Amino acid sequence: MDYIKRKLILATGVLVVLALVLTCYRSASASEDAAQAYQSANKAYVELCRDASARKTRTSWLQLISEFSVVYKDFPKSRYAPSAKYRTAGLYEQLYGYSGRKGDLEDAADVYLDLVKRYPQSTLADDALYKAAGINVKLGREDNADSLYRQIISRYPDGDMKKKAQGSLKTVQVQKQPAKGSSSPATVKKIRQWSNKDYNRVVIDLEKEIPFSTMTLGPNKKAGKPNRLVIDLKNARTPPGSKYKMDVNEGILSDIRISQFNHEKVRVVLDLTQKPYYDTFILQDPPRLVIDVSNNRSSIKEVASYQSNVKKVRPGAVTKMPTDMPSIASQFCLKVSRIVIDPGHGGKDPGALSPSGIKEKDITLTIGKLLAKRLRQEGFEVYLTRETDKFLTLEERTTFANRKKADLFISLHVNSNVDRSVRGIETYFLNLTTDASAIEVAARENATTSKSISDLQLIINDLMLNSKINESSKFADSVHKYVMSSAKNVGYRGKDLGVRQAPFYVLLGAQMPSILAEMGFITNSTDCSLLRKKSYQNTIIDGIAKGINNYIMNTTYAYSGRTP
Repeated sequence: MDYIKRKLILATGVLVVLALVLTCYRSASASEDAAQAYQSANKAYVELCRDASARKTRTSWLQLISEFSVVYKDFPKSRYAPSAKYRTAGLYEQLYGYSGRKGDLEDAADVYLDLVKRYPQSTLADDALYKAAGINVKLGREDNADSLYRQIISRYPDGDMKKKAQGSLKTVQVQKQPAKGSSSPATVKKIRQWSNKDYNRVVIDLEKEIPFSTMTLGPNKKAGKPNRLVIDLKNARTPPGSKYKMDVNEGILSDIRISQFNHEKVRVVLDLTQKPYYDTFILQDPPRLVIDVSNNRSSIKEVASYQSNVKKVRPGAVTKMPTDMPSIASQFCLKVSRIVIDPGHGGKDPGALSPSGIKEKDITLTIGKLLAKRLRQEGFEVYLTRETDKFLTLEERTTFANRKKADLFISLHVNSNVDRSVRGIETYFLNLTTDASAIEVAARENATTSKSISDLQLIINDLMLNSKINESSKFADSVHKYVMSSAKNVGYRGKDLGVRQAPFYVLLGAQMPSILAEMGFITNSTDCSLLRKKSYQNTIIDGIAKGINNYIMNTTYAYSGRTP
């Protein structure tokens, strides 16, 4: 009898083990299916970004929404489900930019709130609440927004949206409109500008994202008016005591005028010495409108009149990167002599942190200075975007490179990962991407979250020229190849993560081949230790320098606006 009992117990145990194995197999299979579904939806999104005509049809957006909804409906327990739901809500917001239908905004808010309900522990939950609150502000439902901002503060006190929610809550409380159905106006906080001989960048810092429109006006000799670029900011107001006029007299920009055009519109006028070629785009965190103005058609495309709306997706040219296209540098036989190095992060922005508290900003500055010294010894003219522990906005970095008329731009960074065992080196250039891990890296370096990457991809699709992408790809290939070779020669055992493309704010708007180098993982103790040793720093520098020289020997590219 005991023998039979033992046999039964053993058989039961075997069945339990088999059941567990089968469950694990099914779980792994479901996770893989969820990943494929998410990647497929993301790929469809990038294709929609590239198809200007498809973006104008409601059916295209609804079909894409359906693809993302498959992820959280069929795989609700997968790690991709919250992200897919967040992307779905964002798509409804973007659809609203085309349709203007109030129902699309309401659908977006509903999906955001459903994410919070179903996945309250997700890192996107507080972001979703914040987005839902913002939509309620747009819809004139300040009381609802007030409640949602308070939920963020109480439910997610350690979340990254708490500080923003507190600020937005004050705004809602102080600036509530007595008339129902209208949101509070955004304050134009500050206007900044950078200039050189034929290029100007103007940045309008805003309290929140608002609709805007632009138009150009020709000279009026009778009225004594020059060429003008007019930017109308809707639902906006000027701050008390703000200056009416800023004198510039650099590039083609004479001055900047700002005024409260009427009770709901702020008008910014750029007085210009020549007919402008310009482009505009919105950046977030914090919200700001960037206007690039030039007298050079080749660097900035001409736009006669562009009307925007909140979250409106602008039509743009299809972005491709043919492998058989001759380098534009080779065709023009131009020479590289001026390089800008950008040590990532700085000041109040520490970048990634090691488990022991080592800061990315310190490593990038040290290596940046050593790289500048090495390249100067080789005869290059080198500039650093920062030489001290100084904070710079992302747009200031490429503006600096453009003003210096650099031939090449290199942004230095150190990677991070929740898995501390991950090691490796990778190099990026600016482009659209469907790769989830590349999106995560871009989100971290952009000091934002992957939710904003979709908007940035659309901006990139509008602004990037095919030749620039192609040159940056070649530049990235050359530098990465030699950095990996140098590292392997001294026994580096991290992975070769390759050359990748992703949407980085810091590379946006650069008028020269530009790359972002992730030199290792600060979260990995071995990589972090190596990156702090001068001998290994020189190894990385040697690889970058050789990569630059190899690129020059094969392409001899230079900034097209340089005068002898």
